Amino acid sequence: MDTKSPQELGLFEALYSTRALRRFKPDPVDDELLFQVIDAAIRAPAGSNMQVWHFLVVRDEEKRRQIGEAYWETWASYGKQYVDDPTEIDRLPKQMQLVVRSTDHLARNIAQVPVHLFICGPEGAAATVYPAVQNALLACRALGLGSVVTAFHREHMDRLGPLLDIPRGHDGPRAAADRLAGRPHWPGQPPPRAQGDEHRQLGRKVAVRARPTRRGPSSAVDRRVTAPLNTRASAR
Repeated sequence: MDTKSPQELGLFEALYSTRALRRFKPDPVDDELLFQVIDAAIRAPAGSNMQVWHFLVVRDEEKRRQIGEAYWETWASYGKQYVDDPTEIDRLPKQMQLVVRSTDHLARNIAQVPVHLFICGPEGAAATVYPAVQNALLACRALGLGSVVTAFHREHMDRLGPLLDIPRGHDGPRAAADRLAGRPHWPGQPPPRAQGDEHRQLGRKVAVRARPTRRGPSSAVDRRVTAPLNTRASAR
């Protein structure tokens, strides 16, 4: 993966090259890097500045194993045809083959991902929680970490909530996003996207032709964060 420092990786380059990565190395993630990810996440817009998010860092091997069991149960049901007969994947379009194979790989190996970061919030707080999730994804990209947002665990919050001690009211099926972080097996190219002007709005073409830039820092995500963490974060 690109090893540029956050100062060298401009905001638009990070935006254009961040992708969902599902293949991770078992290498540990330093607390200092994880702190920067969380500190970047809390800079996201928050409804009425209420800052109702809660960050839960899961490193414990046994807890990651139990998360993995729950994740596999969902994948074994959702992707049953591919679990029962992997050759079914070969019949998919090429792009979907890549997606399904990487999802299956993650489902089989999620317990080995070194960090599970749950970003939680009350029901109805998605407009506050998910901007923080996106900031965390961009921060991981800037710091050379891979990441992906998952949701398969949500069907099992009745048992994962108590296991992880997620605060009451933050453990509903739509209240938590599990974001995985670690050193990625970087595939080397940004995700394919249609050009902006190929998207339409109200029957009209949207004239957007932005291109990545390398003109230097353009936001706080490009600078090393040293401010104290002013939100609740807990390690499990």
